Formats: sequence, C-alpha cells, structure tokens
Amino acid sequence: MAWAVGLALAAGTPAGTAITNQAAASYIDSANQPRTTTSNLVTTIVQQVYAFSITPDGTETSPGQTRSNLPGGQVLFQYTVTNSGNGTDTINLNYAQGANGTSDDFDLLNVQIYKDDNCNGNVDAGEAQVTSLTLGADDTACVVVVATIPTTATNGQYGNLNLTGASSGGPTDTNNWARAVATTAAALTAFKAASPTGSVAPGSTITYTISGSNTGGSAAHAVTSVVTVDGNSKNGILITDVIPSGLTYVSGSLSGSAGAGTVTLIYSTNGGTTWTATQPASGVNAVGMLIEGSGAFFPQGASYTLSFQVQVPSGASAGTSYANSATVQFSPDGTTTQLVTTNSTTNTVGASYDVRVGPYQYPEAGATGSYTVSGYTVNRSGDAQTINSAYSGTQVVFRHTLKNTGNTSDSFTLSFSGAPSGWTCSLLADDLTTPLSGPVGPLPAGGTYDFALKCAIPSTYTGGSVTLNVIATSQGDSSKTDSAQDTVTSVDDGFRFDLYGGVNGTGNYTYTQTTSGTDYTSDDSGNPTRVIYQSGTTFPSANPGAQVVYRLRVKNLNFNGLPDNYQLLLSGVDTTRIASILFYADANDDGTPDGAPISNTGLVNAGQEFKFLAVVTLRPDAAPGAAGFKFEAQSTQSGAEPKDFASSQVNVNTVAQVLLDPDRSGTVTSPGTIQYTHTLINNSNAPATCNVSGNGGSYGWTYLYSTDGTSWQASLSGVSVAPNGGTQTIYVRVQVPAGEPIGRTDVNTVTASCTVGSASASDTATETTTVVGGELRLQKSAVSYVGSTSTVRDPAGATAYPGDRIVYTITAENIGTGNLTNVRVSDPIPAYTTFVSVSATAAGFPAGSTILYSTDGTTWSATAPSSVPTGGAVYVGVDTNGDGTIDANDVMPPGASITITLTVQVQ
Repeated sequence: MAWAVGLALAAGTPAGTAITNQAAASYIDSANQPRTTTSNLVTTIVQQVYAFSITPDGTETSPGQTRSNLPGGQVLFQYTVTNSGNGTDTINLNYAQGANGTSDDFDLLNVQIYKDDNCNGNVDAGEAQVTSLTLGADDTACVVVVATIPTTATNGQYGNLNLTGASSGGPTDTNNWARAVATTAAALTAFKAASPTGSVAPGSTITYTISGSNTGGSAAHAVTSVVTVDGNSKNGILITDVIPSGLTYVSGSLSGSAGAGTVTLIYSTNGGTTWTATQPASGVNAVGMLIEGSGAFFPQGASYTLSFQVQVPSGASAGTSYANSATVQFSPDGTTTQLVTTNSTTNTVGASYDVRVGPYQYPEAGATGSYTVSGYTVNRSGDAQTINSAYSGTQVVFRHTLKNTGNTSDSFTLSFSGAPSGWTCSLLADDLTTPLSGPVGPLPAGGTYDFALKCAIPSTYTGGSVTLNVIATSQGDSSKTDSAQDTVTSVDDGFRFDLYGGVNGTGNYTYTQTTSGTDYTSDDSGNPTRVIYQSGTTFPSANPGAQVVYRLRVKNLNFNGLPDNYQLLLSGVDTTRIASILFYADANDDGTPDGAPISNTGLVNAGQEFKFLAVVTLRPDAAPGAAGFKFEAQSTQSGAEPKDFASSQVNVNTVAQVLLDPDRSGTVTSPGTIQYTHTLINNSNAPATCNVSGNGGSYGWTYLYSTDGTSWQASLSGVSVAPNGGTQTIYVRVQVPAGEPIGRTDVNTVTASCTVGSASASDTATETTTVVGGELRLQKSAVSYVGSTSTVRDPAGATAYPGDRIVYTITAENIGTGNLTNVRVSDPIPAYTTFVSVSATAAGFPAGSTILYSTDGTTWSATAPSSVPTGGAVYVGVDTNGDGTIDANDVMPPGASITITLTVQVQ
C-alpha cells in the first residue's frame, strides 16, 4: 500500500488538473445507416488558489499562548502553519512586537524562528532557522519562535509578540499574538511529541511523550487537592492527557519519571472526570502522572517526562486526523494554580490507493458467463474476455467494470494497448456512445464504474488471435495499476456475395564512496572531498517526483576514546530540483527508515559507527539536469576539525511524454468539408518541439493541418509546446471530393513526433470520417465564470479555479441535404466537477416538437434533470411525433439544430 497525506484538498481540485469534456451524438442518416460523431475536445486547466493559516490565533489583549520565565530567560512559542490552498505555496514568516507602555511592558530580545521538524514543540540540534516555508497543498509544518525576556523586566511584567505570515500568492495571517511573562516564581515548561510525526497507517501505533522542566526562579509548589485518585484527595503537580477520540490506549504502555517528588501513574475511563492508580482492563481514554509532594518541592532545573502509546483503528478512513495536547497544573508560589498547555501534535491517516479492472460485472476477476453486444457473444473467464470469431469490417465491443479498491476517493486513467495497425479503438462510457477523454471518477472507496472498449476492424483485415489489454491506473498513486485482457480469437473475411436463382474479437542506491583516504574518516590535513556515487555508474538518475535513498555512516574514531554526538547537515542543495532531503536512522542497515526524521546521531562511542539514511525527494516539476548537494556531519565536541562532508548529485531525467487527444469521428457529404481539433499536451519536464502529420487520403481526400485554424499546411513542423502540461490545439481539415459513395470511410492517423531535450516522444489520434447522405455536425465551446456569479473568468474556458462554474455550449446541426432520425446528443459530466444544470433549445424542427432529456439514453422526460453524478452523462433529443421518447420516428430536417447548455462547478 502507498500511504499519503492531504487527501481532500481544502481548496478543492489540485492546481494544474486538466478538466476535459467531449460531446457525442448518435443518429440514423438518410441512407438508413447508424452513425456516431464526436465534438471537439474542450480542456480547462484548474488554477492555483492561495490560502494558509497560522495557529494558534490570538490578539494582543487575548493572546493565543502565554509562556513564563525569569528575566533574561528564553520562552518558546509553538505554531502550526497549514497550506489550505490547492497547490505548492511559499509562506514568508516575520514577527511584530507589542507597543510598549500601551499594550505591553517590554520588547522581547533575540527573536528567532525555527522549523520544528519533529513537531515536539522544542528546538532540537540541527533544526534550522527559517524565514519562509514551502508547503504542498494541505501540507503542514511546525515552527517554534524563540525569544529572550530582558534582564531589566520585573516580576509580572509582560511582552507581546505576533508571528505573521504572507503567502506568495497574496493572502496574509496576522492574528497570532503570544505573550511572555517575566516571573521570579517557578515556571514549568511543557512539550508534546508524537512518533511517528505526520502520516500514519491504519492499525499502526503512535507514541506520545510529554516533557518539561522548572525554568523559573524558585521551586514549584504542590497544588492542594489537585486530583482525587481512587477516592483520595492528592497534593502535587499533575500532568494529564485526554486521548483523541478514535484512538485506543495500548495497555501497559504508560511510563513516567520526575526529578523530585513521588510519581504515581493514573488512568481514567471517562475523559479525566475520575482517576485510578490501577490500570483498567479496557476503556482507558485519559492518562496522567501525579508528582506528589508538599510545599515548594520541585526545585529549579528539575524535569519530568511522561510517555504512552495509542493504536490507530485498522479501519480508519483516509484523511482522519488526530490532534492531541496535554496540560500541566502546578503552583508557582504556593497560593495560585497555573495551567500550562503543551503544543498540539497532529497525525493524519494516510490513503491507500488501489484499483481493479476486469470483465463486465467482475472487476476483481473470477468472471463467468457471457453477454452479447454489437452482434457478438463475449465469453468471460477469470480476468479475461473472448470473442471466438469476428468478421472484418465490423465492430467488437468489450464491456468492463472498474472498482476502487483503495480506502479513499480516487479518480482513474483508462488506457489500452495491443490494437493491430489499422484497427480504430476507443474507450467509451457504458452507453457505448460517449467517449472517455479524461480520467473517470472520483469514485468513493469500493465504488465501481462500467465502461467499454470498442474497436472497428478494417474491412481488409483478416488473421489469427488479437489480444487487447485494458489498463486502469490510480491518479492518487500512479504505481497502482491493473489490467484485463480482451481477445478476438480470429478475424475472418466479413464480405461475401452470391449470384443465384431460385431459393438460398531505486531504486535503492547502494552506498559507495570514492576517496583517497579511509571511508567515513577525516584526517589531520583537513576535510577531504568525498563524492558519493551510485554503484556502477557516475551519479544516480531519477525522474521528477522520485526519491533517491543513500545509505550513510558516521564513525567515531576519537583517539581519546570519548563518545561524540554529530549533527547531520546539508549544504549546496539545488532547491530548484530538490523538494526535500531528510535523514533517518537505519540501525539494522536494511535501507528502511527507523522512525521519524533525525537531525543528529546521538552519542556514538569510540570505534562505533552510526548507520543512517538520506532520502532525497525530487520536485515533481524538476527540470532535467544535475541536482547537487552535500551531506555534512559536524562534531558537537571537537573544535579542531568540526566538519566532514560528502558531495553528490542526482541527475534529473528528461521525462518525455506527449499526448494527442482525442480520437475523433464524423460524417461528411460528397463533396464536403469537415474540420477536427485535437489537443497536443506536453507532460514532459522540458519544452517539446513537434512535427505533426497524418496518413489519411487513401481515396484522394485532402488533409490539411494548422495550429491557428487560419494557416493550413500538408503537415506541421517545429510546433512548440511548453512543459508540465502545456497545450497546443491542432486543427485538421478534411476535404472530400464529389462522387464519393455513401458509406465510404477513411481513417486518418495523426501523429505528433516530438523532441524533448535529447529524448523523443510521440502519440497519435485517429480521425474516422464517413460519407453520408445527411451529416450531423457537433461543435463545442466553454466559458468559465467566477464562482456562482455572472463575472466571466475566461471567455475561452481554458482556465478556472475551484468553485468556479464552467458553462459548455454544444451545437448539433444537420448540414446535409437529407433527413436524420433518432438523433441523440450526449455530454458527460467531467471528472473534478459537479453537475449544476442543463437546458436546450431547438430550431428548424416541425411545429409541436418537444425537447426531451435523459440520464441513461433510455428513459426520456420533457423536464431537465436536477442532478447527474460525476462520470454520468446528459442526453438530449427532439421528439417530433409526440410519443414521449426518442427513436427512429423522430426526424431532424436539413438545417435543423439543437443547442445544449451544460453548467458544471469545479470541485
């Protein structure tokens, strides 16, 4: 399973998502032949929404947190920064002081902001000062603001400080005031840590640790009757933690100690209302530690710690968060009671993504039985489907069912392979008409989706077995795929005639170090340059977004035999290509991180070595080239030779991937002209330069190509497309001469051959054009609007933000000279959108005709639907004979048109 955090974006659909939509129509032409046609593809790119928060909030008069210490002592304020936008953002951090004499008594000194990597509320060795944070969508980071109370402050005086943030996209957060109080009395600190931090898997264990010490100016006093344990009133210092709802206390895991007093571990089964010193057999939902004593018994410098474990439910839903903090009660002066609350830790249940696809009604294999479609019997067995024999010039259809077998909502990309040259195959919705031009979904965990693979076998094709692979890929985790096989056992000549009379188908990169000296050591002459290589090659190579894992060591070779602690540092990191580098302990040297990230080795005895990993994560949009960095280790004891380092780099591969979508089909009269549009998408991490050409024209038809719909050429060269989702519209004009017979079909395979850096990539789209007596032309356009207002966001519908509406206009027109019948226009509700409304108008139809709507192509109504599920489709037709349905008795005359307006909202 792959575990990930940030499943339901606070700002909706991720930035850069392409929402694609294509309409389709089926009809019977004037030669009484069933036909289908598709519109141009409309693509809308979701734009980035910038939003973030810093918590806890607070005002100058009512601060969100208060910390106390001696004059000249440090105070630590803990904050959480959350990116609630839909894309990566950089939040710049700063601080402001209160107005002395008006709102507070003094300014804090030596204010520093640290990134709290392990979210324990304290500043650990190796944690860096920051002025900004770069966070992915829904990511969070912990920071600690460290400041010093002036030595001139007197008892009871206080200073206010505000941590402020500004997003790179504009929003700010400035209501995060905190207060530092100078005191000569006792002051207990309180920190909370969770291990692991961040994402957790269902069924896993979290260890919570609460710790602190007396940093004040005198001993801390016991609180009289601070708690009742087993019916007896107790005096002392009390630390309590209410376990977050949903988590289960691990029996026997509670432990604690203190630098003074007598420690009693206590338990509660009612959220801390009553306590017992005997662990209950079950139902523990709060734990604590009583440090018993009397008077001023907890001296300056004395510390305490409390630790326990909880278990995450095995069936926890992805995205479930567990926030936890603890409280400490003590008396600073023997008279008053002070309550200190720790920082809050948050663990989020990660998502497991998975998918299964199989024969119709059997997504998880085990299929049996058969069904009939397009005139052929499809036999199901296990994870495969077979048509025993098909004829050239016909269509074969295999229906499939996909199932989301992950634990969270997900969308899926469908694809296929194995089609022989000349076969025209496409993926359709289960109505066998509506094309699938983008991802399907999102589907809830356990949800299913029915679709079909349809292939037109050329009239000239005959041969043996053909196997087609249908592939479903999770968008949440592209490594999760599944496939099913469709086989046509043989294709026979489908054409016959008779003259007679009478009756008759990671890599894990092994650590290798090249140096003139001994591995893991430095020498008295200074720090030798070391370079870490991938075994057998120069430097490791990886794709954008991938991880490269290094096995590293620090060995203590102290001549004095003393132990040492080494900080683990980085320098020279190429942040344009590298998202993060984190260190992890790896005691058993198995290449798997032990617990949370670390910033130092801890004590390493002389002659011993510390084994750890460095996990280098590349940015998803990393450009090709070398991403350099240095691993550094720094002694905390020695000043003579403080650092040793090893240089390395990861070569970011050129990822060359282009898509030319969608496949198109249409009808045309003879003579006549039809124009198709395709979208060329560059999903590479470098610019693409493409040549576009086609192989149509076997009957003397003329094919011309354009990038602007104005200038036309026999082929295109030097078409530039920007990287990381850049698009270019490709126009194809087909000119059919006079004298072509009705029913003649020409298939043009359009090929985009692209150069991406030193690599190449290509993709194709097919255009199937059929000569008819009458012709239905289908055209589509889009406009995006700001939210639910009438303010236009993009008149071409090419961009939109989460919450925006996209209004699609589909026009179907009979541009031929004969009547068309049984005309049904369909349009799917694209992924990442929610249906809002649909309406239609008609022109040129007989008087008394009625517009009808359907959501399944079978049941029709004069009332437009009020809801359509994402992935479903809307069907529109015109009832000309008044029977309340759409069939072959309903006529669309020459020049008649249907205009549909479909409105959806971006999720």
